[in-house]
Amino acid sequence: MNPHSDVVVVGGGVIGCSVAWSLSKRGISVTLVDKSFPGRATSASAGGLWPIGESIGLGCGVIYHASTDKESSGEHPEPLSADFMNFLCESNNCFPSLSAELVRQAGLNIEAESGTGLLYLLFTEKDERHADYLLDWVGVNGAKVSRLSKGEALKKEPLLNPDLKGAIYFPGDNQVNPMYLAEALKRGACANGARFVSEAEVTGLVLRNDSVKEVRTTRGTIACGALVNAAGAWSVGLARMAGLELSVYPVRGQIVCTHTLKKTLHCNLSSSQCYLLQKAHGEVLIGSTTERCEYDAGVRFEDICALSAGAIRSVPTLQKVGVKRTWAGLRPGTPDELPILGPVTQLDNYFNATGGFRTGIVAAPLTGEIVAAYVAQEALPFPAESFLQSRFDKVGQDRATPTSLPSGQTALPRMQLSSGRKQTRRPRPARSRLDRIQRREDR
Repeated sequence: MNPHSDVVVVGGGVIGCSVAWSLSKRGISVTLVDKSFPGRATSASAGGLWPIGESIGLGCGVIYHASTDKESSGEHPEPLSADFMNFLCESNNCFPSLSAELVRQAGLNIEAESGTGLLYLLFTEKDERHADYLLDWVGVNGAKVSRLSKGEALKKEPLLNPDLKGAIYFPGDNQVNPMYLAEALKRGACANGARFVSEAEVTGLVLRNDSVKEVRTTRGTIACGALVNAAGAWSVGLARMAGLELSVYPVRGQIVCTHTLKKTLHCNLSSSQCYLLQKAHGEVLIGSTTERCEYDAGVRFEDICALSAGAIRSVPTLQKVGVKRTWAGLRPGTPDELPILGPVTQLDNYFNATGGFRTGIVAAPLTGEIVAAYVAQEALPFPAESFLQSRFDKVGQDRATPTSLPSGQTALPRMQLSSGRKQTRRPRPARSRLDRIQRREDR
């Protein structure tokens, strides 16, 4: 007889581990299935907890924008919605208590910092215009964001290039160790009774009566009461095994890791050329590109050079520090840069937990709670209808042909969730930064 689990979570990155942790705390039996694909987003993340900075397009967003012809036209990177910024802030607020709980439950310090903050560095008049635009959008609030003069920025971060014109400071945007976070969540879930199956690739799903009944893997078959798709950039393949289309695609981000910088950076840094985070042992992570690239997790010499040059421009002393290693990760992008969470109308017991793109780390605690609440049919801790896959669906075009299904199995008809949850639709945005990335790659 196949082993049975109330819920099978596919994907052992930070999102899958967070979902498993949240489910296990509810006493729900969980099997976490993971295939260690190279280039996964968690292993390539710098671990920035930047709910405000990422919402308004810093980090990867402003780096990509500066490399396009949009920069010369005077357009600015587009902020994400205020509702999503609130979602990220709510999730970010979970880290202090989560960190303490994971030390007790898993015995691992996730290195969640507080009081570090993020500095967005301004070197040119274009940077200053962009800063004005961001401050107009966010609103100047000393608790969330403030404008710093050149002197104030250098006092806060003495290693900065004295040629800068000023900075914007985000005091609540800090960092965490993403690998420790994922591992601690996994250990915590297992301490609560969850089962972890490593090096297991999903080869097929058994569908019956509008439900996922079994998950077939290279390490055996697991009967289940529900399935959570947390496979990141690879989640579209798992969705197609269930006969579903998922609006997710891989977005490559290349990163440079330096040898130890003996002097300490007091803040996280972002500019139009790169971002920089110094980790606990002194290494500095420099990132990150934003590229539609299928499933290529390779690095390119010219991109690594550009990131390194941007880092030296921001912190000149880095020119004396060697490169320790470089790598790339594949982030699960979506057309509107928002995650895809929760149920679908076609199957009773299938749930998404994907599409985190560049905000997956900071969003992980609240994402786990939202998906667990959907599975357990509880009240949601945060409004999440805008994160459903149905916002991208088109009538008659939201089904895929199931793959690796039992002989004779066909795609299931659309149906309403048995719990009666109502799903809303939102039209596809006319434009997004990732759409522009695709057009640029096509050229």
